[in-house]
Amino acid sequence: MRQRREERIQQQQQPVTHVVRIVVHRPEVEHGIPMPRKRMKMRDFEYPYDDMEVGDSFAVHESEAKISAITSRVSTYNRANPDTRFVCRTLRDDEGEKYIRVWRSI
Repeated sequence: MRQRREERIQQQQQPVTHVVRIVVHRPEVEHGIPMPRKRMKMRDFEYPYDDMEVGDSFAVHESEAKISAITSRVSTYNRANPDTRFVCRTLRDDEGEKYIRVWRSI
């Protein structure tokens, strides 16, 4: 234990052999540039939401798209269209492959 302490003290007392200097350029302030308005970009939804009536559903297998991506798209559509409502459930087919089924509930 004492030997390690002495080694640390010796390392601290050794002279510095090199210096690394980092130069950071400060950004220049610019005046008079207008800030763009924030707007929500609506993408075309690739699923048949508009063609569906209450009780209709469609299925998407996990091999076609990630389940998290599908649930995210459904959630986004629900927020953008408050007069309709879609619900997702993850299921397994006869072969054991996961898929998600989306129903229109309202």
